[in-house]
Amino acid sequence: MDSIVLHFIVIMSVSGILSVILSIIAHANRHRYIGCQLFMYMSGATAIYIFGHTFELLARTPEEIKFWVCFQYIGLPFIAPFSLMIVLQFTGFHQYFTKRRVFLILLIPFLTTIMVFTNFFHSLFYRSITMNSVDGFLLADFTIGYWYIIHIVYTFGCSMLAIFMLLWFLRVTKKEYFKQILILLVGMLLPITTSFIYLLGVTPLHIDPVPVVMFLTNALYLWAIMSFQLFQLSPIAMERVFEHMPEGVLILDRYRTLIDYNPAAASIIPALAKKGIGYKIDDIFSGVIKETAFIQWLRSPQDHSQYDLMWEKEQPFYYHLTASSLFNRRGEVEGRQIVISDVTEQRLLQEELERRAYIDGLTNIFNRSSFIERTQLILEEDARDTAILLFDIDFFKQINDTYGHHIGDEALRHVVSICQQHLKMDDVFGRYGGEEFAICLPHHSLKEACHIAEKMRHSFETSFLQTVGKTVQVTASFGIAHTAYDSHILEKLLFEADQALYMSKRKGRNRIYASTGAGYMLYQEHDLPPASH
Repeated sequence: MDSIVLHFIVIMSVSGILSVILSIIAHANRHRYIGCQLFMYMSGATAIYIFGHTFELLARTPEEIKFWVCFQYIGLPFIAPFSLMIVLQFTGFHQYFTKRRVFLILLIPFLTTIMVFTNFFHSLFYRSITMNSVDGFLLADFTIGYWYIIHIVYTFGCSMLAIFMLLWFLRVTKKEYFKQILILLVGMLLPITTSFIYLLGVTPLHIDPVPVVMFLTNALYLWAIMSFQLFQLSPIAMERVFEHMPEGVLILDRYRTLIDYNPAAASIIPALAKKGIGYKIDDIFSGVIKETAFIQWLRSPQDHSQYDLMWEKEQPFYYHLTASSLFNRRGEVEGRQIVISDVTEQRLLQEELERRAYIDGLTNIFNRSSFIERTQLILEEDARDTAILLFDIDFFKQINDTYGHHIGDEALRHVVSICQQHLKMDDVFGRYGGEEFAICLPHHSLKEACHIAEKMRHSFETSFLQTVGKTVQVTASFGIAHTAYDSHILEKLLFEADQALYMSKRKGRNRIYASTGAGYMLYQEHDLPPASH
């Protein structure tokens, strides 16, 4: 019994078993990876074909041979179309899989199966079948008919198209997918090449060797699944879109494993160079971002969720992340997509606009509305021992007219710089309007407020503004109101301080007047003991 036919039978049997195992593995992963369901169908069709051919070689009568020929054609015509559909799915054309188009792809295979089962009526598939006995085995020799040629042309056409698309996919896909694509490519090239050799009539005893070669392809598929996740492929259409998207895009499977990302994501997340495809998304980020809330958000299955992330790199970067579920045609969750938008420029612009809403653009201190808002809050929290200072630069219009408005602007900044040297963080300093400024001094007595105002006034008087070729002296007049003597209402405090300021101007400028509730007092340093600030 040690014959070549027996060797064929043994190898085919093992090949059929491997096809069944592959079909079971694909079925177990059908909801996890793209193309697993089609791979399951292809492996199942392959198993039917291989076992049918094996039992054909073991048959002892012409009737048994004809039965097993019909049996193997339940699967054989569908192998190449299913292979093509797998490749179409991987290369991004699965969105075009409508029921009508799938029906058209499988129409000729269905007709082929029917033609084989009804061949004894029309002889369109096989014109005749002759039997030959070799080493105790009954072998059939077939004379092909017209429909057999249609079947062969369609099978070769599907296989060649699939091979062509895989070669294209190999050229443009990420290097992480090279092994998977090469395995699929070899798995399709070997059977179609062997089938071509068989049709040339140069195989031993004219036995179909394709099931034997499929032992190699099935073993290769099984090794690829166990070694580097053969099914872990993303559609190339997704990648074509990714290449030109300004946003970073991460594609995860249902287990939060990264299965694809685009160049924009790679530039945003340098860690992808070391931990990329095949790693859990929270493992990728946990090494570079310590924000617990963000890691928890990555692990959350919530659909259409968003997260605003501030990422400290060489400088702060701001990102807006949106996560959404990916569904298959049955509405089942297949994975998750995370879109990362770099909003740093918008965020900085927003912060600048917000800053301008309460900061004076020329002097970089609070504007009038912000000063009033913050001072009001201070008075509402604790109005005791709070002083309001108003001061006005003396003869500011004359400075503008004599030296120009740019020198006037410099004078304003000069005054602000001196004031900031005498103020604390809790003090509120704002530009009240034009050349007029306002200061709120919480937790200061009237004496302390007057002393601070005097230090500012003296600094103005003795610190000349130095400009190109010009030396300008700047002085100011002050008016002060205090909650110990006046109302705790901000409007009335500002009114009293303004009246005191008016008194300073009317009495000669470059001086300080304070409201005492009953009138206005000229402050001179020797009248009150120095107060610390």
